[in-house]
Amino acid sequence: MTVNGSQEKMASLAVIDYEALANKEASEVQKLVDACKTVGMFYLDLRGPRTNAIFEDMPVIFKTGNQFFDLPRDSEEKTQSLREGMERGYHVGKGFEYYEIARDEYQLGKWVLPATFEPQKERITRTITAFNNAVQTVLSELCAAVDIKIPELSDDPTVPSDTALKLVYKPPIHDAGKVIHPWHTDFGLATLLWYDEVTTQIPIYDEKGNQTEDWETVPVIEGSVLINVADELSAKSGGRLHSTVHRVVAPPGEKRVRNGIIYLLRPYKV
Repeated sequence: MTVNGSQEKMASLAVIDYEALANKEASEVQKLVDACKTVGMFYLDLRGPRTNAIFEDMPVIFKTGNQFFDLPRDSEEKTQSLREGMERGYHVGKGFEYYEIARDEYQLGKWVLPATFEPQKERITRTITAFNNAVQTVLSELCAAVDIKIPELSDDPTVPSDTALKLVYKPPIHDAGKVIHPWHTDFGLATLLWYDEVTTQIPIYDEKGNQTEDWETVPVIEGSVLINVADELSAKSGGRLHSTVHRVVAPPGEKRVRNGIIYLLRPYKV
């Protein structure tokens, strides 16, 4: 692939098989540990009986999200979905909009979906459950392997947290390769990204381990989501697990509407 006439560097990340990880296969656990101690980012292959439904649900959820984001900003659905404080609910940013569903409130039956989303409640529930189970499996096996003890392993929705499913809408305003979100690490424990367009880049490091100004593009792997270690989990590990520096760029091709779905595993608020 070329960008602005030069050859683009492509990252090579580990692919973890979710079914093998859930079955506690030692080789898959070790592959996970190695990925999290080095790059801190990896693919999780979801093509298996536990998560097959996700591939039917996601196109419908994306379509429903478009219908919601296409509503006028002063529409009743959007104004009623506005939330103060942490990112829950509907928010408008600079060049993007998003709608975030709090996992604790949703699972406890306290979250009211906008009318546009209500017909897809079963699919949304299935998606939240599948993503949460996947990330919790990763967290459980990783923490056991490197001897980290954190309260979030209890996976208790009655304990308040900011864990959430986020739907993101970005209008067609960026040229291919444009840096949309400069380099950063993520807050929280881990981030799961539904990765179906080439939008993520990670830095190249020199022989001394210093970050350079060069970047590698993370390719799309069919049937896989992208997961990265976030700051809180790295801190709990004493720095043994690597919180991934990354940035977001506009995908190849013509300017177009971009949609994203992210599952954010965040610490308990206790």
